[in-house]
Amino acid sequence: MTSIQTYIDTYHHEGYVIVPNVFDPDGMATALKEMENLFYGMSFEEYTIKSKRNGDYAPLESAYGFQFPCGVDSLDCLIENEFFLDLMESCLGTNQMRFIGGGLFLRSGPTDDLPAEHSWQGYHTDHHTSCYLPHTCDSDLNSYLLAGVFLHDIEDENAPMHIIPGSHNQIAGLIPRLIQEDNFGHWCMIGDIRKIPKFAPPIPVKGKAGSILLRSSYSVHAAVPFSDERNRRATWGFSVCRASAAAWTTRHIGERGLETEFTHAFWTKTTPRVRSIFGWPVPGHPYYTEATLELLSAWYPGIDLTPYR
Repeated sequence: MTSIQTYIDTYHHEGYVIVPNVFDPDGMATALKEMENLFYGMSFEEYTIKSKRNGDYAPLESAYGFQFPCGVDSLDCLIENEFFLDLMESCLGTNQMRFIGGGLFLRSGPTDDLPAEHSWQGYHTDHHTSCYLPHTCDSDLNSYLLAGVFLHDIEDENAPMHIIPGSHNQIAGLIPRLIQEDNFGHWCMIGDIRKIPKFAPPIPVKGKAGSILLRSSYSVHAAVPFSDERNRRATWGFSVCRASAAAWTTRHIGERGLETEFTHAFWTKTTPRVRSIFGWPVPGHPYYTEATLELLSAWYPGIDLTPYR
């Protein structure tokens, strides 16, 4: 049995780690069914049959179709897994995490347009998706963590993400030269990884349903094309940063907004530990006076305020 420390060490050495058996596969099947229904109004299999029969695949607005929370308990409650939270905190090196963004990510063969034309193109980091500041040579200083829950088995036919091991510790030192050589562009996109001999060969990120992928925002990765358009890749994603770096690592919230129509209900039902990720003061904080507790009770009817008293 692999120890938690081994997973943490792998994350810091490789820039990512796949942890199996975090969630029950039966629960993943339920979550996947709900996710597909949100995107298609039916299962993916029914969608492909119907679209093929009609001779046209109705495109999705975006692979990132639904933000967190999405209003479906089987998906929203995934963040309440204590082991999952422990792993994220341990990899970040802090028990004070802050939410950056999250939601449902779905790539499908019929509508996929993410991969580049060549296998050496399309590699990038996700760092500037949320952070205002550039990479630093100390990847623990302002990098953040992206987590993905595998809602089904992800194998070669599901076009798994390809990631370059160890690139999270290399990219900051490479960027000045890459810019000079016109090999680094908008959204941290590298033009041609063949020109970076220091990089290790890309590795496909595969795993069983219920596994999680934890990766650094500094890790260089890319999408690859589907070998068969009848396949898809569905994951539930969540990004967190260190509270100490939240001031410059939360652009995602500023651009897309933290509130969704389901946020109020989610905060009413979830745990104090999860609320703290969104910036709520932890239990015991001076904020929780009898007056504010009374207001919270009125603001969030049905919320259990026992931990805050």
